[in-house]
Amino acid sequence: MIYFIIGTLLWGTSFIAGKIAFQTIDPTLVVILRLTIASIVMLPVTGAFLKKRHMYQITKKDFLLLILLGILTYPATFMLEFTGLSLTSVSSATTIIGVGPVMVALIGALFFNEKPAPLVYVLGCVSFVGIALMVGNADMASISYLGCLIMFLSTIVVAFWVHLSTKVLGKIPPVYYTPLCIQFGTLFGAPILSVFVKTWHVDVTIEGIAAIVYLSIFCSILASMFWNKGLQTYDSSRSGIFLSLEPVFSLLFAVVLLHEKISLLSAVGVGLVIISATICMVLPTKDSESEEEVVVALAGAEMDE
Repeated sequence: MIYFIIGTLLWGTSFIAGKIAFQTIDPTLVVILRLTIASIVMLPVTGAFLKKRHMYQITKKDFLLLILLGILTYPATFMLEFTGLSLTSVSSATTIIGVGPVMVALIGALFFNEKPAPLVYVLGCVSFVGIALMVGNADMASISYLGCLIMFLSTIVVAFWVHLSTKVLGKIPPVYYTPLCIQFGTLFGAPILSVFVKTWHVDVTIEGIAAIVYLSIFCSILASMFWNKGLQTYDSSRSGIFLSLEPVFSLLFAVVLLHEKISLLSAVGVGLVIISATICMVLPTKDSESEEEVVVALAGAEMDE
């Protein structure tokens, strides 16, 4: 669970870094640069993987799935979120993203034969309510139904790659899976993202460069690596609860670093999300559940003897 917390915490800081970068560079271009830098930095790791690829039983199907995951995780998700955010208010977009935990559990049940405990759905709904309270309704006048629909579609895409990634992570360690996913996403997604760049003009500033480098190293590479590591030990349906921590961390960083004020309702919302994630943390993990199954099996064998 600590891996999920660190991953979402780093993703939460992307709000601050992105706000700095967007002052001098087109938002879509920031995404392209962010992924490109991350891909280049991780080339030595990819080279190390290629040298020892014989150690991993990677089939052609796994390779194609890895390409699909790279596209879904990065360019597809970013495109939907940026498009939706450009059409509707930040508050409504963040609230729609709060559906993520429930969507992850629902997609798992419908398409991946997972059976999340009813408590997972309850915690997901509580997280959604918490995020709704956090963002409030200050921007109701600027809400776009089309924008909200696109943001909702982004939660479906996220839910699919969260579940699909567990299939590849069972064969490739996160230290190799993460760079490969980023690099495939950049290779196939950057040309598509470039269509959405409104201006290629870049005002070179130290703050802007630092923000993009931070987004590349900490918010793309490290955050993804920690998250993927967490997926190795937690059920993918339950991992969705931790996605709701991202706006919580974003809000807290905005309060601390940007000196933004937080309302009582926002504080209550933060509390609900944290409580939901905390309860999810104490639920048995995959490893502990498998250990219990082994113990039960051994006990049964002894009784048979």
